[in-house]
Amino acid sequence: MQVSRKKTRKYLVQKLYARIYWEVEESNFYAAFFDGIFDFTPDTTYLDEMFSLVVEHQNEILHIIKLYAPKFDLDTMLKTNILAISIAITEMLWIKEEIPAKVSINEAIDLAKYYWDDTSKAVVNGILNSFFTHIENHQKSDKKLEENYIFFQ
Repeated sequence: MQVSRKKTRKYLVQKLYARIYWEVEESNFYAAFFDGIFDFTPDTTYLDEMFSLVVEHQNEILHIIKLYAPKFDLDTMLKTNILAISIAITEMLWIKEEIPAKVSINEAIDLAKYYWDDTSKAVVNGILNSFFTHIENHQKSDKKLEENYIFFQ
């Protein structure tokens, strides 16, 4: 079977979505997701690292989303939009492998198009492009965040 990063991102979105509501039992989730019908092998190195990083940095990620989308309330914003944006921000700031920012943004937009609608695609694109314009500020910042956002259990 072929390893697919694009398809692994879709799996990552669903795994993170499940984590919003309960602790994910890896083997059960994997079995339920694949159930023998998918024709690819997930990029497990990427998947494991990204899952851990998104959960670990959820406070910073949500702070960034709030900063670049001040008209949106994190409590009412679509969880799926937050996940697509979270994956892209994590790829741009914390993942060991260097992924070009434009690739991360385009992949997040593709996730929005795949799972959601044109409105979501526009929201994801707008937030990530604004963030990318100011990414240097976040890469150099050691500032402690005053607010504490919790997204995942």
